[in-house]
Parts: sequence; structure tokens; C-alpha cells
Amino acid sequence: MDQSLNDAEAFLKQKIKINPLKDQMIQNQKNYEIQLQVAHYFKKSDTYTKKSAIKLMSNENDEQLVYFIFGEHIPDQSKKQDYESFKIDVIETMHPRIDRFFVIVFFNTNMMTASTLNDFKDFYGTLPEKYFFHMKKFIVLHANFIVKGGGIFGMNEIKSFFKKITTFADTLLILSKEEWFRYKMLAALPESVKAYDQSYKDIENQRKKTVLRKQQTQQAVGDDDIDSDDNFDKDSKILGLNLHEYERNKFGIPVILDMLVQYFEKQPEKLQTEGIFRKQAAVYEEKVVEAALACQKVGFLNKVENAHTIACVFKQFFLKLKEPLMTYQLYDWVVQNKPQIEQDLEVSVQMLFDYMPEMNREILLFSLGFLYSVIREQEHNLMTAYNMAVVFGPNFFRSEVVKMADLGHVTLFVQIVQIMLEQKKDYDYKKMLEKRSDNLNFDASLVPFLPDDLANLDDILDMVSDKNVVNETERKELKARYK
Repeated sequence: MDQSLNDAEAFLKQKIKINPLKDQMIQNQKNYEIQLQVAHYFKKSDTYTKKSAIKLMSNENDEQLVYFIFGEHIPDQSKKQDYESFKIDVIETMHPRIDRFFVIVFFNTNMMTASTLNDFKDFYGTLPEKYFFHMKKFIVLHANFIVKGGGIFGMNEIKSFFKKITTFADTLLILSKEEWFRYKMLAALPESVKAYDQSYKDIENQRKKTVLRKQQTQQAVGDDDIDSDDNFDKDSKILGLNLHEYERNKFGIPVILDMLVQYFEKQPEKLQTEGIFRKQAAVYEEKVVEAALACQKVGFLNKVENAHTIACVFKQFFLKLKEPLMTYQLYDWVVQNKPQIEQDLEVSVQMLFDYMPEMNREILLFSLGFLYSVIREQEHNLMTAYNMAVVFGPNFFRSEVVKMADLGHVTLFVQIVQIMLEQKKDYDYKKMLEKRSDNLNFDASLVPFLPDDLANLDDILDMVSDKNVVNETERKELKARYK
């Protein structure tokens, strides 16, 4: 196990391309010890009048930290004492939290050249390994054509590293689509940024609409404290979140997975449906099921006649996760070590279980145990372990950036999932199901804009906002089917 963990750590380092910087990192660590000592005793010069160039924007308990760097507040290097103050600001802000993953947003606002951004990268290149190891993304906001054109990226290894993890956002509105973005972050922006980028007004207008919907929901359900403000920054949805964002049952399984599996537990004959999990269902039926899941209408869910609809939503849960169940890092590890893995698949599969985040591993084990209960009915449903692996290989594994080369790895991922199914076929997934009634109370934190008195199909259909998904003819068909 110790060797496995060492291998995993080595892989992660390779993932973010630190290996080429190894010698420099060793020297940086020695220099950093001195910088830390200076940080404890250093007093900013009396002439340092600029505002702080770095701000921690996330809460201390957030899974991922976010730092804003304001380029226009970084002193010119010619003002040596001021520039040293800036470097100390960065170290003092980041050092206490450097063992956690983070994102840096560099505001290139009002910058006519790439020199300030280059200076920051040069300084960052003097910091030790952890500053690189834990940086998940570097976003440049308001990048000018020089920055976007790649002129900032020289041939040295530090800038090459930045090139691999840098993305660009032209406006604050685009930045607000990031999963970590919170409305309150606008309050910390300098007026110069707001004057430059008027899209912040669009974010504020969205916010006003969201607050209004929250107030309406509070009146509908009689709850003055439905959820925190931050959770109203995003449109509520049931699929396409990160795993940690889902409400989970007391055993750590996402509630919607629990509900979908219990559909088959209460109607085991549905497992015998030919082609279950392989055949598709009507999109509008899937949307209705998603709506029922959103308001936790177990009673309605259990009346769904077409088992393919439930199976398709189960697949969609994994396919639409922001980061797949088998994380991007695990995907890359498999691809990079493909020849060795193919030589001993069973050992490699066990290593994958060892490398996985604990939450992901528990959900995978639960899913494998359930899926093998489907395979046991293969005489009726024709779903062998191989057929099931063909379906779920692409749902469990996918690359962060889709490339044509990914097609060459499909067979290997199918083999891996097939072995996983065989290895965990006796896993007791039923112990992770939570007993629930057919009339669960509405959970406002999951879908904050819905009333809690949805009682019939019309109400659920009204939740499907896209009229192109469920038209009037289909609505009548559904009502006739589920009366």
C-alpha cells in the first residue's frame, strides 16, 4: 500500500508537470525558508501606498481556495522596497493554506502589456513545489491580445508550466460561470475593474432575480432560512454537479442514486428488461424523471412504467458529473501507464481503487454491486458483464480534454470496468440504501425554487422549463400513462 501511495503521488506531480522543475524546486525551498523568516519580521515601507494586490476570496472551509491577484496593484520592480512588500503579501496570504488546492485569477485589467503578468510569473517561479503542486488552474481575466497571443510564454520551464494550466476569461460574466464563483466576490473588486468591465451589472441583475425567487419560495414553504445566499448564485439542477455538491444519504450515497436504485429494488422484475442500461429512452421522459428526483417525489418515480427511463437517468448521473467518478487524474494515470496496466489488469484495477478519493470509491462500490445484480439477470436482459462494461466504461472514465486519441483507449477502460464488476460482484450495496417513504418532505437546499406541495404529474411537468422537451402532445401521453 505504501508503494501504491508513493506511485500515486509521483503521478500527481507528473500530472501538473513539476518534474522538469525538480532541481529548481529544491533550491526554491532553501530560499523560501529565508523568505518566510523575512515575512515574520518584515515591515512594509512607509512609501508603500498601493492597495494589496492579493486577496483570498473563498471561505476557509471551502474545498477549493480562490485567490484574486490584481495586476494594477502590483508595484513596479524598480520600486524595490514596494515590490518586496508585494511578495511578502503573497507569501503571508498563501503560506498558511498552501497544502490545499487552489485557483488563481490574475486581473490583467487596464494592462497595456504583458510585463506585469510576466513579472508575477517570474516571482512565482521562486516559490517551492507546493505552490505548483496544488494550483489547479490559473485564469487570466481581461487578457489583451499580447497575452492571448502567447507572447508571455517564454521558453523557460516555469512559464511553460503556466501555459499548460492557464485559461482566459474576457469578462466578469464569463468568470461568474466558474463553479467556485460567489456573488459576494464582486464586492471585493476595485472600482477600476467595474469601470472597465460593465458585465458585473449583468451578474447583479441575475442576482436580483435569484433573490426574488428565494423570497417567493420562502413565502411558499414558510421558511425564512431556506439556504445560504451563495447557493442561490447558480441555477438549481439535478444533474451535472460535482459529487460533493449532491445531498447524500446517511451512508454517503447521493440521494438521487439511492432513489433510482430503490426503483429496481421495489420492482425487481424490471431488472429483467431486455437491454436495460443499454437501450435509450425518450428525452422528455428522462426530463420528467429528473424533475421528480429534484423534488424527491419517490411515489411518482416508482410509478414510471418504462424501466429504460430510470436506467438512462442513472447513466446520465455519471456521464454529466463535472468531474467523472474516476477522476481526470486517474484517467491520465491509466493512459500514461497503459503498457504496464495491460500486462497485469487485476493488480492495476486494485491500484485504481487505492488511488481513488474515498467518497468516489464508496459510490463506485455501491454502483458496481447494484450493476452486478442486473448482470445476474442476463438470461432475461442479455446484459453480460462485458456489455455492462461497454456501457459504463465511458460513463466512469473520460478525459478532461477530449481528443481523437481517446478512442484508442476505450477498449482498455471497458476491460477495467469489466474486471471491477467481477471483483466487486458480491459487494452488499443494499446496506447503503436508506429506508424512505413514498412521500419524502421536500428538501429546499437541493432545489430551492420549488414549492413542497407537488402532488401530481401536472406540477412535475411544469418544472420542465424547456417546452421543446415536453410538448402538449407528450404531456397528454404522460398523463394518460401515469394516472
